[in-house]
Amino acid sequence: MHEVLDSIATLEQPAALATIIRVEGHAYRKEGAAMLLRLDGTKTGSVSPGCLEADLQERVSRVCSAEAFEIIIYNMQPEEDIMWGDTIGCGGIIHVLLEPVTTTLREHLLQARMRLRTGETVFLNRSWSKGGDSICYELEPAAAASLTRNRWKAGAAQDGEAGTFSTKLEPRPRAIVFGAGPDAEALCTMLPGCGFDVVVADWRTQISPEIQVNSRVSVTRVNGKPDELASKLQFNRNDFFIVCSHQLHYDYQLIQLALEAQPIYIGVMGSRKRIKQLFGEGMLPENVYAPVGFSIGAEGPYEIALSIASELVQVRAAHRAKEKEAAGDEGVRHLFGSWLEQPDEAAEAAASFIAGSDAWQSGASCSIK
Repeated sequence: MHEVLDSIATLEQPAALATIIRVEGHAYRKEGAAMLLRLDGTKTGSVSPGCLEADLQERVSRVCSAEAFEIIIYNMQPEEDIMWGDTIGCGGIIHVLLEPVTTTLREHLLQARMRLRTGETVFLNRSWSKGGDSICYELEPAAAASLTRNRWKAGAAQDGEAGTFSTKLEPRPRAIVFGAGPDAEALCTMLPGCGFDVVVADWRTQISPEIQVNSRVSVTRVNGKPDELASKLQFNRNDFFIVCSHQLHYDYQLIQLALEAQPIYIGVMGSRKRIKQLFGEGMLPENVYAPVGFSIGAEGPYEIALSIASELVQVRAAHRAKEKEAAGDEGVRHLFGSWLEQPDEAAEAAASFIAGSDAWQSGASCSIK
């Protein structure tokens, strides 16, 4: 979603925003996933592995011209989706809200983007009346929201009925890479695509000048010794640290300052002998992963970066699941996270299939305006 928001900030042509508002069964993306479809056929983001995009693109011109939304229901169950000609077999029913990027929607999305950049979590609330052709939007601070999830209200996908949908938008988690060597360069290539804002931090000003501020892939560079970095970056509980400067003294200082902030993750690169030099004997703190990364027999910066990125994604997902459990919301799916897969044919959405849905033509789509 962050790349969609960035694209909307520079949008210069008519476009429509497609958002998954409900999933029953299995699907490649879940509630809250979004993509921007421009009138010229270019796209940002995804709502499927490619099976829905062509149909959605065909609707963009009509939606933009009429300035009216559509809700499209795609039945991708194996016995039904042969009618699409692709026999995709995803096994799910996917409800997609396609809405024109009007001035009002664009203003709300840009406001959300600005608030995300300040570290705030917000909800984008949509509501439409029965038989209506427009949507009302509201941005709600997370602290004031009464929900912890993307929320769909029964009736939202029924022909002509009123409906609401709330999308939770959270800032990208920050990955602080300490040490601007080849390892950092590889991580800067991989981590932004995994949903992290990357900060490369180093006390040396002469190393790896090619790693510069890059807003397109969310990478910045900060110089300073560990105590200076702690002041400049304001280490916090939501950070992810990768320590790979290969300088024992500075690595130790950085780790101690990071531990004080009690972040989600501190990954330390090096041999087990070096890890003992940094932490001594005994058990490592719960949030320390050392040696960093999954054991996949990685060699070279890019394979090592792959092992680290995989571990960060797993730790991030586990942290979000723990937060949801603490909030008493175990079955929800966060917009930028993952959802535990349900058994075959089990609904992954929280709400049950609404009455009257059996009247819809299998394998086709229907919409309301």
